[in-house]
Amino acid sequence: MNAQADPQSKKRKIAQETETSKKAKVQENRAIYVTNLPRDTTQEEIEETFKKYGIIDQGADGNKRIKMYSDDEGNFNGEALIVYFKKDSIDLAIKMMDEYYFRIEDQSQGTIRVKEADFSYKRNKDGDQIASKLTRKDKKASDRNRADLNRKLAEWSDNEEEVAETFAPKKNKWAKVVILKYAFTIAELDEDDAAYLEIKEEIRDEAAKHGSVTNVNLFDKEEAGIVTVRFREFEAAEKFRDASHGRLFASRNLEATLAEDKPRFKKSARGEEPDSEEEERLEKLAKA
Repeated sequence: MNAQADPQSKKRKIAQETETSKKAKVQENRAIYVTNLPRDTTQEEIEETFKKYGIIDQGADGNKRIKMYSDDEGNFNGEALIVYFKKDSIDLAIKMMDEYYFRIEDQSQGTIRVKEADFSYKRNKDGDQIASKLTRKDKKASDRNRADLNRKLAEWSDNEEEVAETFAPKKNKWAKVVILKYAFTIAELDEDDAAYLEIKEEIRDEAAKHGSVTNVNLFDKEEAGIVTVRFREFEAAEKFRDASHGRLFASRNLEATLAEDKPRFKKSARGEEPDSEEEERLEKLAKA
């Protein structure tokens, strides 16, 4: 039997296939899940840290899509969900922040973990699930938010220098300090009273060629002959480190590294030198 197919049947079939394909289309995942955040973390801190890796999405109410989870007592449990506007931001955020300190100045908490979130977050009043429940006013507001985010994305992407600066990893504030080893011997200091100041001045003069120096300390109780030089800018410290490492100084090869924490070496009280940055800060407080 070679009967022609019913045109209405064909239409129904096409309509069913179209509906099925629509349902099969799954929105791409744009969320990350962060754990081991300090318990006193604020949403502002999370936004400030993670917006460096992409534009954070906004809900229909205009608020950033950052969810902080609580324990049974209602206290923040150190876990958070962040939804980006673009999927590409996920990989960058994971690359830059996974197993990294959330607050570089406080490492007692350990590192945080950042991973791609699974889709379970969408079941919690999110994404397309609530789109159908939005009022016409909400939908218009949501559309305006999306348009605004697209505009910000275009502006953000066009400024390559700003993007490069934004994506740069966070720097430890102590990385402005260069630690020099083998700059002197204790015997030298004992034999010549003037050596202490001469060595500091010579190192300061060399360091100043690379940037503004705020402090030089010679640790005269350290057998390794340690001198620290603090700069006003990170870049100056890095340049001085590179120029000094392996350099011959008083017949010894210097070892130069950037500090990872506050230098804690042994020294006497002689020639104590204040940090000019600290002096400026105290002066501002006094005038306030």
